Amino acid sequence: MVAPGVDTRSYRFTPTIEVSTRNAILRPAVTAHKPAASAAHATVSTNEVTVEGAAKDTARFTMTARNDSTTVLSDFTISAGRVRGRAQAASVTCDLTAFGGEVVSATGPAESLTVSSGTAKVPQGKEITCQVDLSGVVGRNRVKAALTTGDQTFSSDYVKDRPVVEVSTHPTDLLVEADPTGTYEIEVGYTVTFTNNTDADGSGSDIVLRPRVPTGFTLKSVTGTGTPQWVGPDSYVIQDDGSLSLRTGESLNAHSSTTMTFTSIYEVNAEAVTEDTWKALGTCNPQDPSQGLTTQINVTGSEGGSEAGTHSICTPVTRTGN
Repeated sequence: MVAPGVDTRSYRFTPTIEVSTRNAILRPAVTAHKPAASAAHATVSTNEVTVEGAAKDTARFTMTARNDSTTVLSDFTISAGRVRGRAQAASVTCDLTAFGGEVVSATGPAESLTVSSGTAKVPQGKEITCQVDLSGVVGRNRVKAALTTGDQTFSSDYVKDRPVVEVSTHPTDLLVEADPTGTYEIEVGYTVTFTNNTDADGSGSDIVLRPRVPTGFTLKSVTGTGTPQWVGPDSYVIQDDGSLSLRTGESLNAHSSTTMTFTSIYEVNAEAVTEDTWKALGTCNPQDPSQGLTTQINVTGSEGGSEAGTHSICTPVTRTGN
């Protein structure tokens, strides 16, 4: 006699639904088919693996497949294939030696890679584990890890989103003129733009502004527009070292950008500015921060795709009449 639930069977359910708004009675039919316990069946899952020092556009995950059938699992294939995005399968490796097989592997890069079980036979309730490495991971990506035996395929998706946010900086003034005598104020402006060109949501980054203050100049204040709403007037506090730390990191949707504009106000005591300083202020050299009126912008980086880095803005300052 066959134990209950072992053989193939079907279940049919026909509920009665009264729809008061339509004065109608509905009787939908639902049928569920249960395969025999001896039929091929596997549960597939994926888990991300962190690899220290790995390239930013790579990813690794393990695929685990458990034999849920009462029959030994054999003559199967394991595959990893891209469903969405730009990621490619760099390698698939499965150690099947515990089940009478070998270590099988396939290398890419390719949209899909497949390995075969060979002589491996996996008993009921046992699991096999494979390692999948990906390359070219940018934006939103979905990779299907699958076990196929006969005409049955069991799978699970691995999802990896990797936004890439670019940072650009530009001065708002090509040149600032200053009087050769007296005490007065000048303004120097610049923009910081975070751009997300991928289809994955990301974020900008906090920044640290470090305006250079030449001899004869005093940094009076820094203000900004286009910043997150929590960056208010009280946020622009000049530290003892002359820097300003701003919490400008905020979410950045896919294919979007945000631009912040900052203005530094200097008080100039023209008589205290030496001739050599005036000469240096009149030109900009990216390799020489002592020339021009420069501001160093430190991007602290974020998990939302903004890379830590340093950017420099330079605006030449010339005396009127020169």
